[in-house]
Amino acid sequence: MLSQRKCKKKLSISLILKLSSSLCALCGGVLLASKTIISGYGFIFLAMSSSQLLVASILLKDKVMIFYAASVFIFVDCFGLYRWLLN
Repeated sequence: MLSQRKCKKKLSISLILKLSSSLCALCGGVLLASKTIISGYGFIFLAMSSSQLLVASILLKDKVMIFYAASVFIFVDCFGLYRWLLN
């Protein structure tokens, strides 16, 4: 009974993280595409999106998505943040 509650809690937390990740990715993409003064903040939203997806994948023990989210977060989002901060 207790493990069933834990499983349901993990599923609900991961669902919230996935939905929030989608919203952050949408906001980040729109900001980057806008090419305005504040468009660099889109990288922050994209990094938040990938990190939320990574946490949700870890909770669900989905190895393929863990690898995907970690690689996108480390290589793409962090590189974008690094380039944005230096320019």
